[in-house]
Amino acid sequence: PLAEGASLQLNTATSVDVAPERIRLVEGELALSVPGHQAMTVHTRYGELSVSQGDVCVRQLASGCLVSVRKGAVQVRDLNGQVATLQGGQQALLKTSGLGAWVPFDVSQLGWREGVLTAQNQALGDFLRELERYRPGVLRWDARLEGLRVTGSFRLDDTDRILNLLASTLGFEVQARTRYWVTLT
Repeated sequence: PLAEGASLQLNTATSVDVAPERIRLVEGELALSVPGHQAMTVHTRYGELSVSQGDVCVRQLASGCLVSVRKGAVQVRDLNGQVATLQGGQQALLKTSGLGAWVPFDVSQLGWREGVLTAQNQALGDFLRELERYRPGVLRWDARLEGLRVTGSFRLDDTDRILNLLASTLGFEVQARTRYWVTLT
């Protein structure tokens, strides 16, 4: 919880600095809900966001910052001082060159907030890179598995179960030296 009824939720591998009415996203992903008129500012490497009466998810990537507005409106200021507004249901990539074109987004992308990871015809390699964030230890896989496709919603409270389920449906093996060292072949 933050001031004025606002709330902040952090995903795994996330670091933030929080001060009154200001949040600096150092790395990772956050979800910010601001119910009142008092605006909260989120600073990123690529610009800043002003959120009032809205719900936004911000994920800092190497190539930019993905801004997903669940409800309300978010004002985005890029590093060049250009200002744009994203509305509920829109997402766009904020880069050093400015804010990209908005696209509609699937709310299931924000499933991490409820402990769910969702994939829709996603490459297994991309899915595993995301799953890695939610499990301790080392997860490695054979490069030949990268292109297999995954669709489904998976509870993040048991990542070993997710790996075993994927192995049984996609036809690969899970080799565990320990719970903390797993290789997929």
